Amino acid sequence: PVSLLENWENEYQKFFSPQNLPLCKLYGSVSLTKENNPAKNQQDAKRLQFKQIILTNYETVRSYQISLGLVDFAVIALDEAQKIKTPGTQITNASKALKADFKIACTGTPVENSLTDLWCLFDFIQENLLGPLNEFGKNYRKPIENTENNDEAALLRLRELIAPQVLRRMKHDVADLPAKIEVDDCKNIEISLLQRQLYIDVVNRFKKLSAQGNQGAMLTSLHSMRMICAHPLQFQPSANLNDSPKVNWLIKTLESIKQKNEKVIIFTEFRDIQVFLKRILLERFGLNVTTVNGDSNTSSKKGLTRQNLIDKFQEKSGFNIIILSTTAVGFGVNIQRANHVIHYTRSWNPAKEDQATDRAYRIGQDKEVFVYYPTV
Repeated sequence: PVSLLENWENEYQKFFSPQNLPLCKLYGSVSLTKENNPAKNQQDAKRLQFKQIILTNYETVRSYQISLGLVDFAVIALDEAQKIKTPGTQITNASKALKADFKIACTGTPVENSLTDLWCLFDFIQENLLGPLNEFGKNYRKPIENTENNDEAALLRLRELIAPQVLRRMKHDVADLPAKIEVDDCKNIEISLLQRQLYIDVVNRFKKLSAQGNQGAMLTSLHSMRMICAHPLQFQPSANLNDSPKVNWLIKTLESIKQKNEKVIIFTEFRDIQVFLKRILLERFGLNVTTVNGDSNTSSKKGLTRQNLIDKFQEKSGFNIIILSTTAVGFGVNIQRANHVIHYTRSWNPAKEDQATDRAYRIGQDKEVFVYYPTV
């Protein structure tokens, strides 16, 4: 993924000499042929064949799959390999079409939605090891995922089958990390009177739209409910902090963390909430808080990149706050200087949320990490 490219380049520079093992950065502006043109595709492949290390992203592989598919790689390593978890997508097909003597798929979340995710990763690593997808579904996925009567024997067979291909490392296997503590006293925040009324309005509007056959009413209403709980400003411009118990909780919690002189990551994928929190934190703490989301640059030609923004946050000593998008920066980056992680709004996918938490809870962290899920 784009947000990891600079991080991987930093890691490369720690372990290799650019003179002895030059790095080819194949992303952004790429001089390869997109279309199916045998002569040009062969020229591209010939040029790439002599690059010893190529750093690229999934979107580049998808866009230039014909040229890249002609290269004979020794090793292909996919980081955040859950990107190819869905069979039949363009990125999955392009990745699987690459030729290599040896393939590695690195991921902290090999199963995000169902065991089909796992099948798809193994179809990349060692095609046909788990058989065709329909047979895998019949023999493993359905019996194992059956919530009423899951098949332990099928699970055991699957584990034995994939065991020789899996190298699993838990953090405690490779590092002596401090404790990770989930803070419970923020999980039952009392709703305000204004929020309750706005909530009722959304429910009533949903009933009306549903009666009219509006297909999108359910998701629209759920989104509105989440935003009301995050902060009712969008629905009631005159709302103040007393109308928003979650914001009140956040300010009190940050004041307590400030006394300890420690750093905080706040996760939310909603742009409106990111902008609102940035303003509130400037007013309350005098901090011009950095926000890193999908709009943040990834090319150093355009100014500060995501990695630069994160590095500046890490380098500044004392109390500080950074706001990150759960979806855009919830994986891959290292932010061990922060030891408080606040999921201000929740992700629908718990695996993605755990990935986000682990931006702080990783090798190099020397403090206890506190994780908060403020819930109205």
